[in-house]
Amino acid sequence: MKAQKEQSLLKCWEYFNCNEIECPAYKSDDQHCWLLSGTYCHKEIQGSWIEKMEACIHCQVYESNFNFEDWKSTLLLVSKQFNNFRKKSDEDYQIIKESQKKLQEFKITSSYLLKELDKKSKEVLAERENLETKVKARTKELERLHTKLIHTSKIATIGRFSAGIAHEINNPLGAIMNYARTLLANPEIKKKNRDYLELILKGLFRIESIVQQILSYSGYRKTDLQLSNINNIINDAIAFIQHKQHEKKIKMRLKLENSLPSIFLSASQIQQVFINIISNAFDSMNRNGELKIKTYYENGMIISSFKDNGKGITKEDREKIFDPFYTTKDVGDGTGLGLFICYNILQLYEGNIDIRSIEGEGTEVIINLPVPDK
Repeated sequence: MKAQKEQSLLKCWEYFNCNEIECPAYKSDDQHCWLLSGTYCHKEIQGSWIEKMEACIHCQVYESNFNFEDWKSTLLLVSKQFNNFRKKSDEDYQIIKESQKKLQEFKITSSYLLKELDKKSKEVLAERENLETKVKARTKELERLHTKLIHTSKIATIGRFSAGIAHEINNPLGAIMNYARTLLANPEIKKKNRDYLELILKGLFRIESIVQQILSYSGYRKTDLQLSNINNIINDAIAFIQHKQHEKKIKMRLKLENSLPSIFLSASQIQQVFINIISNAFDSMNRNGELKIKTYYENGMIISSFKDNGKGITKEDREKIFDPFYTTKDVGDGTGLGLFICYNILQLYEGNIDIRSIEGEGTEVIINLPVPDK
């Protein structure tokens, strides 16, 4: 019986006429090819029993060779392979679990990094916008300083030129005035000629006054320095030209800060500045106009503001108002030296004057005087 069974056993390599010599079942006396791993079954490399079980169960060699006694070895092999498979599965599961954990950590980290990146991007954008704003402000400030430098240089050049001309005019002017006085002293001069001479002398006096102003400017120095309060100087200036206010019925609104620090300066020079500014404001307004005067202390500067509701200044005039002899007033009403002298007096004390005006709406003159550190 056993001999018959052995004779009925099939050899897979013979049965399938297989020439795959690399196959572990090739020319093997062990007919249990389904228990071998890496066999070349059905023209493909087959793995362990668990992996090739389906193909083996439907194989003619398996059906012919398998008997009850093979169950034990088959089950042992399957058990061993299953344990190995389960162990590998557990290892793979742990790897997957670790990978999922790392993936979750990566997601959290990525989310945090994305938030940080977004935050930094916004900060960079804000810094860029801030930098652009600073660059624009700095550019504007440099343009302002450049304009001021050119203007200062222009004023200084014109001042020296004007002073030179004034000196040249002064000598012959004095002689002409003396000749006119001599002629007027002659009793034989007829009345009509005397009237002409008086008009000539009056004109010469005006020329002399202008020349003296120019010479006075060319020799400006800080004189009679004393600890002074800007509010007091403003009040003195108002009192000096109060007649103009009453004539035109100008309303004045004063808002003078009581706690202004006192500074060393020539009160008479600064009073001359304020008189010119207030007088110009009066001249620009019709009857019943309004002038607001305000003082305050800010960032180490005493600031004085003079704001009227007069006719304002055109853009073209604003570019020339500090030039000597430039005036928008009628002939005979102004010399065009007022703001020119104001500008240069303020330069002595490292102050500045800023004029903001809209034609038809009024003008604001802002004067800044620095308070020296104690």
